[in-house]
Amino acid sequence: MSGSVRNVTLANCTFVRGASLYVVGWLSDPPADHRADVFISGLDSRSGGGVVVANRYPPGSRVTVVDSVLIAEKRVAYRDAYDLGDASACLVLHNVNLTGSVLTIARTQVAAVFRDAVGVLVAGGVALSSRGALYVDGLLVQTALGLCVSVEGGVAASGGSVVAFVDSDFLLCKHAVSVRGAVSVSGSAVALVRSDFVSTEDYAVAFYSTVSLADGSMLMAKGNVHDGVSREMLYAAGGVTAAGSTLSFVRNRALLPRMLSVSLSLAAGAHLRVACNDAGG
Repeated sequence: MSGSVRNVTLANCTFVRGASLYVVGWLSDPPADHRADVFISGLDSRSGGGVVVANRYPPGSRVTVVDSVLIAEKRVAYRDAYDLGDASACLVLHNVNLTGSVLTIARTQVAAVFRDAVGVLVAGGVALSSRGALYVDGLLVQTALGLCVSVEGGVAASGGSVVAFVDSDFLLCKHAVSVRGAVSVSGSAVALVRSDFVSTEDYAVAFYSTVSLADGSMLMAKGNVHDGVSREMLYAAGGVTAAGSTLSFVRNRALLPRMLSVSLSLAAGAHLRVACNDAGG
């Protein structure tokens, strides 16, 4: 890769003997005229390897993983430089910083069937600013009662940024999405839309720290389906605080008569919308 625009395309590749793919951005802020365009399509990894996306991506950058299969029957070993400790996952986002850049995971199957499995691990949290975006669209994740998506380190989104899980399926897991670390959203949106949470042992979506919304932000769950019989669809241990922002929970379906376990604090023009949900059957 050379020049100010770094273009990489990888299509229809099969990884063998535990091979892994590393998509590594900049460790510090790159020059203003630099950007990356990475497109990965048709990747097939079933031999114990995985994919790591790491570091910073400057404005205008795009990283896309699409139409791929990542299956691991045992723990995936990555390079020590990524400091994952005992954690292991088929797809790892490591200290990702998206400033005006877009990371998309689409139409991809992830299966992690080893002990304490994680399908997608966001290590070190994720930071988005200046209309940065993390789109997960059409993801199918299955674990052996592990975590389908585990965010370790929280989420910080500002300046019109978006984190969205859309049209995805989460199967046979403890949590579909688990977030450990504060979630801070300013003038941005976090959305869970038209996704199925199937055979979850615990809460489908769990925030284990505080969730803070400010300056016209939105936290939305719309059109999701949860068949869990022991815990609610959405749980926030540290409570949700909204100032001048909107919480929207509409058109969701669940077997339990209660879908939410959340402590809310609304202030300064915040809005709560709960409508057209089907609970208890």
